[in-house]
Amino acid sequence: MAKKPNPQRSDAERRARQVQRLARVVRALHCIMGGGRWDAEALAQELGCSVRTVHRILQTLAEAGVPYRFDPETRAYKVPRGFKFPGIEPAAEASQAGDSRRLIASARRLLGDLERTSASLRELLASFEDGA
Repeated sequence: MAKKPNPQRSDAERRARQVQRLARVVRALHCIMGGGRWDAEALAQELGCSVRTVHRILQTLAEAGVPYRFDPETRAYKVPRGFKFPGIEPAAEASQAGDSRRLIASARRLLGDLERTSASLRELLASFEDGA
């Protein structure tokens, strides 16, 4: 069940929370792609969240196409070595002109999103500084 937006939160605060959630997903991915034994409890401790949130993060990774698995021998989540997101290739591998144009368009969209997020975070910081 989706939560209703909190009318008391500003747009900048909502964006800041989204950035925090994304950062947590990326950190979880970094953990399970690296070494170490990462079960749900260890991930929860590392990420500063509940085990239930870890399972939501893992579900998000699965929906994004990350082929993680739980290894019963080591009792840890792992991503196969050499995994790369489809469509995200080094520039040298994207040799076709169509691929380059799509990559440039995607990079421009991403840059625009990052600029908007940065502006929102600046607004959030300014609102905190004004209140202090």
